[in-house]
Parts: sequence; C-alpha cells; structure tokens
Amino acid sequence: MKILEDIHLHRMREEWRATIEDKGGHCPCCGRWGRVYKRPLNETMARSLIWLCDSSVEDAWVDVPATAPRWLVQSNQLPTLRWWGLVVRCNDNVSEDKKHSGMWKPTELGRLFRSGKSAVQKYVYTYNGAFEKFGGPDVLISDCFGDSFSYKEIMSEYE
Repeated sequence: MKILEDIHLHRMREEWRATIEDKGGHCPCCGRWGRVYKRPLNETMARSLIWLCDSSVEDAWVDVPATAPRWLVQSNQLPTLRWWGLVVRCNDNVSEDKKHSGMWKPTELGRLFRSGKSAVQKYVYTYNGAFEKFGGPDVLISDCFGDSFSYKEIMSEYE
C-alpha cells in the first residue's frame, strides 16, 4: 500500500510541476505555492562576468563585496551566473553570522564564454532557488548586449 501511495504522490507532484512554469500554483499535496522561473542571460550578468574574469588573477578568489564596483554589487546578478556554470562561490571562511563569504571566481567555462570562445543557452529555469534546466538558443557573450554594443569597447573599460 505504501508503494502505491508514493507512486500516486509522485505522479501528483509531477503533474503540478508541469503546470507551474507560466504563473505558478499551489501544490495539491502540501498546499505550498511554487513557480518555475525562466531567467535570461542579460547584459548586467555579462558585464559582471567580464569584471570578475578581469579581477580574478591566476584563478584566484575575488572578494566581490569589498572590491566590485557599486553597480555590480547592487545588481546582485553575479550569483545568478552559477546556474549556467560560469562562476563559483567559495564556501570557506563562512561564519555563523554570515551566509556566504562573498568570494567568487569564474569557471573555465566562464572564461571561455567571456572571451567569446564558448556559447551557453540563453535561459535557465529555476525552482525554489535551484537549477532545473536550460532552454532557448545558444548565445555568445556579445549576444547579451544591445545593438549598439561594442565588445572591444567593453573590454577596454576593464583594462
């Protein structure tokens, strides 16, 4: 009997999860509201990655809160790049009064994407703050900027 209940519960959750991508909804099992969010890779994220790559010398960790420009810290877009596998957060030196250390570095994929040598999918889907899946077309970093974007100009800003 327990196996049948588990199967039924699993099926109900799967059906609910399939319906929450657009507007969200309440779980028929527990009543919790949830939604799958579709997040595009945007210009602020791309600029954040460029800054981090240029600030991370020889693959060293960067203290983002202490060294990043104000626009980057205020945007809070750098952490979202982890869902694409472009950046990683250091989990060392976290105290009881701090949730995270603030130390970040680009991944190898992040460096390749920043230099235009690799593409990633445009969208990431998240649920409950965790990665679910990728979607959309493959994009290069230059695709994250508007029509007036000049990659050379951006690169010279950080030299």
